[in-house]
Amino acid sequence: MENSTNQLIESTDNTFDDAIERAKNVKAATIRLIKLLARQRGKLLLILLSVLISAALSIAAPLVMGKAVDQLYEGIKSAAAAETAFQVSINTMGGTIGILLLIYLATSLFNYFEEYIMASVSQQLTLSMRKELSGKLNRLPLKYFDSHSKGDLLSRVTNDIERIADSLQEGLIKFITSVVTIFASLIIMTFISPILTSIVITTLGLSLFVTTRFSHKIEGYFADNQKNLGELNGKIEEIYTGQLIIKAFSKESDTLKAFQAANEKLYDANRKAQFSVYAIDPLIRFLGRIGYVIIAVVSGIFAVQGTMSLGNILAFLRYVGNCSEPMTEISYILNMLQSAVASAERIFEVMDEEEERPEQVLDEPLKSPKGKVTFKHVKFGYRDDVVLMNDINLQLNAGDTIAIVGPTGAGKTTLVNLLMRFYELQGGTIAIDGVDIKKMSRRSLRRMFGMVLQDTWLFHGSIRDNIAYGRLDASLDEVVSAAKAARADHFIRTLPQGYDTILEADGSNISQGQKQLLTIARAILANPSILILDEATSSVDTKTEAEIQKAMSNLMKGRTSFVIAHRLSTIRDADLILVMQNGTIIEQGKHQQLLEHQGFYEQLYNSQFANKVLLEG
Repeated sequence: MENSTNQLIESTDNTFDDAIERAKNVKAATIRLIKLLARQRGKLLLILLSVLISAALSIAAPLVMGKAVDQLYEGIKSAAAAETAFQVSINTMGGTIGILLLIYLATSLFNYFEEYIMASVSQQLTLSMRKELSGKLNRLPLKYFDSHSKGDLLSRVTNDIERIADSLQEGLIKFITSVVTIFASLIIMTFISPILTSIVITTLGLSLFVTTRFSHKIEGYFADNQKNLGELNGKIEEIYTGQLIIKAFSKESDTLKAFQAANEKLYDANRKAQFSVYAIDPLIRFLGRIGYVIIAVVSGIFAVQGTMSLGNILAFLRYVGNCSEPMTEISYILNMLQSAVASAERIFEVMDEEEERPEQVLDEPLKSPKGKVTFKHVKFGYRDDVVLMNDINLQLNAGDTIAIVGPTGAGKTTLVNLLMRFYELQGGTIAIDGVDIKKMSRRSLRRMFGMVLQDTWLFHGSIRDNIAYGRLDASLDEVVSAAKAARADHFIRTLPQGYDTILEADGSNISQGQKQLLTIARAILANPSILILDEATSSVDTKTEAEIQKAMSNLMKGRTSFVIAHRLSTIRDADLILVMQNGTIIEQGKHQQLLEHQGFYEQLYNSQFANKVLLEG
C-alpha cells in the first residue's frame, strides 16, 4: 500500500505539471464526462463488480488472520494446560493458511482484471473524444481559428484528452476501491469495537480536514509553477527561433541573463510545489500514527480486561491500516480527477462552439463552371455589431484577371475568403455563373478554386505528394509538367532523390522561394476554374518572379483570377483593379484609368515608383 501511494504521488505530480486549473463548472463538466463514460456501462459494471469482490476479499483477510491467531493462541493455551507440545502443521493451521493464500491470489487476479478493463475504457474514451473533436474542428468556421491560438487547440486535442485518460485509468479504480475499503472496514470495525472505531473515525476526519486544506495550497503553488514554466518555454522558443537576430545584435549575454532569471523563478515555484506535495504524506502518516498509538493502548487495556481477543485486536489494527492508507490516496486521487474534469471542460468548450451554417445543396452542382462572379449588396463584419464591408456590388466576367490592391488591413484577403465561404455573409449574395454560393456544398465550391498564398504550407512527405495534394490521382508526368510550368523542375532534379525527396513538416530543408514554387506547381496541377493568388511571388527573387509571371499568365488564360498584390507593377495588365481601404472598395477600373483618375491608386503607385527610384539612385 505504501509503494502504491508513493507511485500515486509521482503520477499526481506529473498530472499537475500538465495543468492545474480547476474546472469553472465542476458539476456540469463532471455530469457530461460521466455521460461519455456511460457509453461503456457494461465494462464499468464489470469493473465495479470486480472492485466489490476484491474489496470484500481484502476485508475478509484480516478476519481470517485474526481467527488464525486466536486458533494459534488457543492451541498453545490448551497444549500448555495439557503439558504437551503444540505443533504448527497442516492439520492445525493448514486450512487457515490455505484460505489466506487463496484470498491473496484471488485479490491479485481481480486487481489485474480491473486494470485491464479500465485501460480499455480509458483508451476507448480517448478514441471517441478525439474522433468527435476532430469532426467538430472540421465543422467550425474559419473565424474560430482566427480567435484561438494554434498552441491552445493543439493542447486540447492532445494533452487534455490524454490527461483525462491517464487520470481515469490511474485514479478511478483506486478511488472506488479506497472508498469501498474505508466504509467496509469501518462497518466491520464497528462490530468488533465501537469505542475503538470512534477513535479511528476522529483520526480520519482530522486527516481529511488537513488534506483538504493542503490541496488548495498545493493547487496555488502548482499554478504558479505552471505559469513560470510557460514563461520559460516561451523564452526558450523565442531564443531558439531568434538566434540570427540575437547574434546580429550581440545580445547573447542579455538573453542568457533573461533566461537565467526565468529559470530561477521556475526553480523557486517548483521547489514550493514539490515540498507541498511531499509534505502532506508524512503529515497524514503522523496523524495516523498518533491514532494508531491510542488504539494500541486502548486495545491493550481491553485485552487485559478480557473484553477483546488477541485475534480481534490484530484484525482491528489491520483494518486501521486499511483505512489510513486509502485516506492518503484519496487526497491525491481527488486532485487527479479534478484535473481530468478541468481538461474535459476545455474539450467541451470546443464541442459547444457554433458550427458552420447548414448547407443548402443544389441537386446538380456546377459541372463546368465558367467563372463569372457577381457580388450583390454584400455586407460583412467579423462581429455582428461591427460592419467591415457594406453594399459591395461587382460584376466580374469569366476569364478576367481581377487585381485587388490596398494598404495592409484593407480587406483584400477577406474579400476572397468570402468568395470561398470561409466566412458567412451578413447580407447580400455572391454568385458564380448565376448560382448563389450558399446553394453549393462547400466542398464542390472550393474545388473550383486554386490558391497560392503568401504563407506557404507544405506537409511532411515527398515533393511529388506535395505537388499532387489537390489531385492525388495525378501521374508523375502530370506532376513534372506542373513543376516545369512553375519553374520548379530544375531545382527539384538537383535534389538527391528528385521528386521523391522527403520534405520536413515545415519544409525547412528547402528555401522559402523553392517552397513557393512548389505551391504554385500544386495550383497548376489542380487545374481550377478560378485562381486566387495572394502575393504568390513575394518570396522569390526578381528573375524567378519574372519566370513565374510568364507561367502564371499562361495558366490564367481562360480562367477567372483574383490577384492580391502589393507590388503594383505586377498587375498593370489586369482586366480590373479593385482598390480597397478600410474594408470597402473605394476605386475600380483598369491601370491607366485609375492613374488618370488621380485618386488613392495613383498615390499608391507613385509612392512605390518613387521608392524604386530612390533605391536605384
